[in-house]
Amino acid sequence: MTTHDIVRILVAVYLVGALAIFTRLVWGKTSFILRGSPDDRTDRIGDRIWIFFSEVIGQSKVRRRLTAGWAHALVFWGFLAFSGATVDLLWRLVSGGEGFLHGPLASVTWVVTGFAFAILLGIAILAIRRFVFRPPYLTYHGIESAVVLTVIGLIGATYLGEQFAGGMASTYWGYAHLVLAFGFLAYVPTSKHFHIMGAPVNAVVQQLDDIQRMDPMDLEAELDFDGGDSYGWNKLADFAWTDRLDLLTCIECGRCQEACPAYATGKLLNPRDFIVDLKYHAKGETPHGNQAAVARTVGQEKGIEWEGLPLEQQPLVNHVIADQTLWECTTCMACVQACPVDIDHLSMLLNLRRYQVLDAGEVEPEYQKVFTNMERQGDPWGYGEHKKTETIEKLGEGVRIIAPGERFEVLFWVGCWGLYDDRSVETTRATLKVLDHFGVDYRIFGDTEVCCGENYRRMGNELQFQMNAQMNMELFGSVSFDRLMVTNPHCHQVFGKDYKDFLPEGMDAMPFDIVSVEEEVSALVRRQGLPDGSDLGRVAYHDSCFYGRYNGIYEEQRALVQRSGGDLVELPRNREESFCCGAGGGNFWREEKEPRVSWNRAAEIMETEAPTLAVSCPFCMAMLEDGLKAQDGFADKPVKVRHVVELVAEAIDAGAGA
Repeated sequence: MTTHDIVRILVAVYLVGALAIFTRLVWGKTSFILRGSPDDRTDRIGDRIWIFFSEVIGQSKVRRRLTAGWAHALVFWGFLAFSGATVDLLWRLVSGGEGFLHGPLASVTWVVTGFAFAILLGIAILAIRRFVFRPPYLTYHGIESAVVLTVIGLIGATYLGEQFAGGMASTYWGYAHLVLAFGFLAYVPTSKHFHIMGAPVNAVVQQLDDIQRMDPMDLEAELDFDGGDSYGWNKLADFAWTDRLDLLTCIECGRCQEACPAYATGKLLNPRDFIVDLKYHAKGETPHGNQAAVARTVGQEKGIEWEGLPLEQQPLVNHVIADQTLWECTTCMACVQACPVDIDHLSMLLNLRRYQVLDAGEVEPEYQKVFTNMERQGDPWGYGEHKKTETIEKLGEGVRIIAPGERFEVLFWVGCWGLYDDRSVETTRATLKVLDHFGVDYRIFGDTEVCCGENYRRMGNELQFQMNAQMNMELFGSVSFDRLMVTNPHCHQVFGKDYKDFLPEGMDAMPFDIVSVEEEVSALVRRQGLPDGSDLGRVAYHDSCFYGRYNGIYEEQRALVQRSGGDLVELPRNREESFCCGAGGGNFWREEKEPRVSWNRAAEIMETEAPTLAVSCPFCMAMLEDGLKAQDGFADKPVKVRHVVELVAEAIDAGAGA
């Protein structure tokens, strides 16, 4: 037996051992995922196939970041190219002869060689970015990253050595390549680089229909509370398999942290730490971040027990996740949109909120006041039913209230804000003017409207939400119309998605379309036009999170600003990248710690020097009006906040007076 034969055998034994370790570790991860509750992600197969080729193979989401994204893509594509060449090397190791990449396939080796150089380029760029020009959100595992970048670079370098060295040197370079590649394979499941396997699956099984539709909850189910059952989530055993996959897939890159409005304004909540802390807990390790340290301290003060409990049954709130962070989330979905591996932070956080409200009964005092107001007075402010009646009377006799048995085209859902908030009543009046101008066959419910309940659901009060939803479904069932039109994106989200859980038996979709006032009016303007004569000057536009990231409604608002006579000004962060006003997820009702989220956004608005800000959400209007007033220079250069439909109404008035 020659020295070469001994080396071949040793390398083969090593490779088999590495593969065995890899298989065992991956099976452990898979078992953890499969212990999660069911979550069907088999819809829209064609779209999921497209996601595989565009987002996974094409790295479309990663490449949004020009430098780091393309560098990562080069490394990924290089590894794909290596797969065939590595199999060829394995064949040569086993057979002791020639591989299959010769003859007609010989040119493949030159393609792989090109990708080997691409890997080295990508590794160099990533190393410089992490260790020389490191962004502030790249704080985790610098040593691990250095090791991984080095090993990947060596994998590429050893392949090049195998290609360009001659004789037995080439063979030994090939063995070195296999040893490094299989060693890296065995290491992957133990580190954040498990995303190499998890991210493609996560991308393909991500939620496609009804984005951020909250999980249905059966409040009438008989639960065994002594046996660990709960309405919300507070232990790993409650998580669905898709959420468990999310935890293992996280690459700890910090892009969600960079996008988060709570983190940007100094709150304890950090969406990266939220996921990372849960991931380390799932691995049986103590999370080491500040948020987790606060959680443990609060848990000890509250006397929460976790010692001796099985890992899957240990409490999460105030053990792994501080309850404070749950309430600081504005549900803007920026973290979900920013994540390059499609993690859904928000669904997990909201289910933890549900536990705090429904099971633990630990509710923020301001939230409890809102819940009590709704129960006693029928509105979150506590004004009382008479306020709705007063608003309808002030709107005048021309308002078209629904009459029994009527069939009409558009049901204008005025909403709590449009009925109770004095500033938003102006939006209601403008909307009625626009509908009348275009001759729309509309009706409103008037003082029989009931709050849509969106805030209550995302504040964790599923009981109040379901009560409101059932009352509204009965209201909808009593009339006949084609479209439900809203001026509040939160109503749009909940009616269009969450209410599907309350459809009558035998019905699988709402019997009417749900549209924003901007969509409805934009279509009218395209068909009928808008009077000339209005000159609004420079108008900045702020994207609502719930119209934008939640529902992809971006262009109609901008078109109406321009058609109404405005010179549209885009804010630095717009469309998918828009920055939250700070009101969502019930945060409008809380006293926010300074600096406030709205101040961050207001500062950007002031920098545009536009005298008018257009919005499409009453929450955004209230938050940004206050935020702007807190800015230096506002007194000298005030900014007036207007709902988009108010601009259209003004254009109609200007045309009538011309």
